[in-house]
Amino acid sequence: MSMFHLGWFLGPGITVQGWNTPNYAPSYEWTQPDIYQDAARALERACFDFMILEDTSAVPYAYKGSMDFYLKNATMTPKLDPAVLTPYILSATKRLGVALTLTTTFYPPWILARQMATLDHYSKGRIGWNIVTATSDAAAQNFGYDKQFEHDQRYDMADEYLDLAAQLWEAWDADAVRMDLESQTFIDPSKVKAINFEGKYYKSRGPLNVPRSPQTKPLYVAPGGSPRGRKFSGRNAEVVLAGGESIAEMKEYRAEVRAHAKAYGRDPDKIKTMFIAGVLVGRDKRGVEEIKENLPKMRQRRFEAHLASLSFLSGIDFSKFELDTPLPEIKTNGMQTMLRMFKDAGPKATLRDIGMRPPGWELIGTPDEIASMMKEAMEEIGGDGFLVTGPVTPRYINSVADELVPVLQKRGLTRKEYSHEHLRDNVMAF
Repeated sequence: MSMFHLGWFLGPGITVQGWNTPNYAPSYEWTQPDIYQDAARALERACFDFMILEDTSAVPYAYKGSMDFYLKNATMTPKLDPAVLTPYILSATKRLGVALTLTTTFYPPWILARQMATLDHYSKGRIGWNIVTATSDAAAQNFGYDKQFEHDQRYDMADEYLDLAAQLWEAWDADAVRMDLESQTFIDPSKVKAINFEGKYYKSRGPLNVPRSPQTKPLYVAPGGSPRGRKFSGRNAEVVLAGGESIAEMKEYRAEVRAHAKAYGRDPDKIKTMFIAGVLVGRDKRGVEEIKENLPKMRQRRFEAHLASLSFLSGIDFSKFELDTPLPEIKTNGMQTMLRMFKDAGPKATLRDIGMRPPGWELIGTPDEIASMMKEAMEEIGGDGFLVTGPVTPRYINSVADELVPVLQKRGLTRKEYSHEHLRDNVMAF
């Protein structure tokens, strides 16, 4: 089989990493960028394509109708700004891409486009954008709204937002900057144009005051578990941040997104569907047994935090539900992936059942065993790679970068070196 791609999804966001677990690294100050810079160096050593910096825009209050649990347990908060961390990661690396999370629903398009173009210049073409629409009323209220926009409308807005952003990024011709001393011309005025964009949701005269960047636009990364989210990915995404708890589910997901892409006239092979995977590496069989023995205790310890996270993402206060009674039908204007997760759990599933399940696909084994699992999954799914998720504590990230990846490279499954300077070119190399 051909090689597959590796990315890192920083699921906890820019926060204290594993503060109440054995993985905690007390030598790092959690408000400083050092732990992320060291993690990025490890990922670049392992030739990961990119690192995705997750984010949300609120201190939640959905669980028990209060911020208290979230604050006391550092659940879904605090979160520092990924756009500010990004230059620190870029300064510590040469080839690793960085995809930062910014929401289309609340971020003004012109500001986002300018910021991304600047970062793409500073990184020499290594910037990606994890495009989210935001889900919670808490986030909406931080930006002056009473509640979140309706789910599908958020994606309609995002489609138009990307159309506007693309025009802003392309408003400068690639050769607009001349710096010609003889004619005393720094910028050729004929090669920079106003766009005068006017849509249903957004309006902008343009152009940016930033020249065209090395990639022209950032690599588009898009999550989306709902039918409308998958359609959005098919229209826009270059990397799809995908979930899935089984190989069959992942295969179906990829096929649907590729079908949407084809319907929009796009080449499906230009979309890389990458699946979130929790990877727990044991150095030997005894190490693997210890991980499996400790997992139920860890999940029990994190059970209420998981419910609080689900409450924030869905907007439903799960503290009001009986833990051991089958769940009623759930409806939400929040993250629609929640509904799919509940449906997949079965009609008799209880909240305790769901809270104790692993979040997505989980791979536990020795480096050789996990490499085999990944290979078999990719052969069945058809591509395109994995997004390893977890805290960036040295113990965890090094188990992947220095124990698992060398086995993948030895088998010819992942790259041993970067073939291009720009992030998009590396992602599209195979």
